[in-house]
Amino acid sequence: MNKPAYSPLVIYPERTAIVAPAYCGSVAMYAAMARYGHVVIDASAKYNKREKSLHRCTIEGPNGIQRLTVPLQKPQEWHSTRIADVMVSTHGDWWHVHWGAIEAAYGRTPFFEYYADDLRPWFNGEVERLVDLDMGIHRFCLDALGIDSRNHVLIENRDSLPSEAICLGNPTDSMPPYYQLWARRFGFTDGLSVLDLIFNLGPESALYMRGDL
Repeated sequence: MNKPAYSPLVIYPERTAIVAPAYCGSVAMYAAMARYGHVVIDASAKYNKREKSLHRCTIEGPNGIQRLTVPLQKPQEWHSTRIADVMVSTHGDWWHVHWGAIEAAYGRTPFFEYYADDLRPWFNGEVERLVDLDMGIHRFCLDALGIDSRNHVLIENRDSLPSEAICLGNPTDSMPPYYQLWARRFGFTDGLSVLDLIFNLGPESALYMRGDL
């Protein structure tokens, strides 16, 4: 049996962390996940409307901070809806709006053209479940960061959750400054989507998360 491949970012190769799905999750979230050899993305939990990271992310462009929100279809009752069952709405052709905002924010960054073709297909309006959208973009981010996506598993059944795992919640730790295209205008901005890190630093994103930059 082949041993799992761990990225150099992993500090706890034998431990498992549990996180909720996130739409273009934050740099802090990925820095926290990267420490663990195994990560479970838990879509079995009940959907909580207060957990905005499931369908909202923060980027920074020429006009400053911009929050992108994926519209959701309203179920019969929110309180009994699992994350796995939340459906994406097509309201306002949101995918065109989001991709336009991402392109305006990062089109001039050093690595946008290098990664854009791999990310662009997720903004086509064809993904129906929110968790599938989140996971597709999540795998793109893992590949860009040099993290083996095989060690990140989506679970939709509560009974499948590992009993001995660490729940990371929604990490919001402050991150040290890194190169940002718009820093001359706004200064360093913390708390942005990991897309900001990937498009600005490219392959050096992993070095940054490891503390080598």
